[in-house]
Amino acid sequence: MPTAQVQNDPIYSLPHLYISGLNISVASITVLAIAPGQARDSNDNIDMPVSFPNLQGNTYPVPQFQNYAPPLFINSAVNGANGLDAGSLAASTQYAVYLIGDSRGYNQVAGILTLTSNVLPLIPLGYDSYRLIGFIETDGSSHFVYATHEPQSMSGALAYYLQPPVSVLAGGTATTFTGVDLNSAVPTGTLPNVIVELLVTFTPVAVGDTVQIRPTGSTATAGLVTITGLQAGIAQSQYIQVIAGVNGSSHASIDYELTSSSDAVSMSVVGWTGAPHTAYPT
Repeated sequence: MPTAQVQNDPIYSLPHLYISGLNISVASITVLAIAPGQARDSNDNIDMPVSFPNLQGNTYPVPQFQNYAPPLFINSAVNGANGLDAGSLAASTQYAVYLIGDSRGYNQVAGILTLTSNVLPLIPLGYDSYRLIGFIETDGSSHFVYATHEPQSMSGALAYYLQPPVSVLAGGTATTFTGVDLNSAVPTGTLPNVIVELLVTFTPVAVGDTVQIRPTGSTATAGLVTITGLQAGIAQSQYIQVIAGVNGSSHASIDYELTSSSDAVSMSVVGWTGAPHTAYPT
């Protein structure tokens, strides 16, 4: 029977879930640049270097004249590694920027873009590792424009933990996407793309019913964070990580949707991480 691909042996060499360098910049209206640096993958198993040698001693991108270390470029006009994971770049839309890697060392570390509403990017064949390193937004012409939409790099992110967790929704029953204002727990103002840790308690009326969550402002209907009911009428609790958008009150916000109005869901924020524009001028 086929088995899921797993990563190779862990590498214990640098701090837990670190990100060093890898600042994101706008290279052109359709291309992003990831500066030299490296990061641990999301499972904290392997190091993913950009313009530094990997375990096989190979450096990618290849150093240029006088050992200049070039950035890694992501071309949004193509799909796959060093491009957009699927489809075409949309207008006025938030995207997450990931590094992807191959724990076997056959494929070079690459960058990839995906909608912030997706649980994770669509990983190309041959890759098994990924790490969120930042965010970027398009303008009304489906372009990256630094003057109006600065990239957010996770290397400058700050994490906050709440004890006890702060309730933001009790017994929600909405069957169309409905906003949940997070301002009581996540006081970030207009900062988009805040990563929120939620404790979700879901009581499905039927097995297979779902609660789906996406950033406020997103219109995506696929690839969303989803919790599926396991037993009818029995509450189930789960910790999840989602990306928040910004609502009309300039508060951090997410949207949720249930299969049935007889389902119920409650949510509490246990922590959040913000990625301010620390690498860019005001």
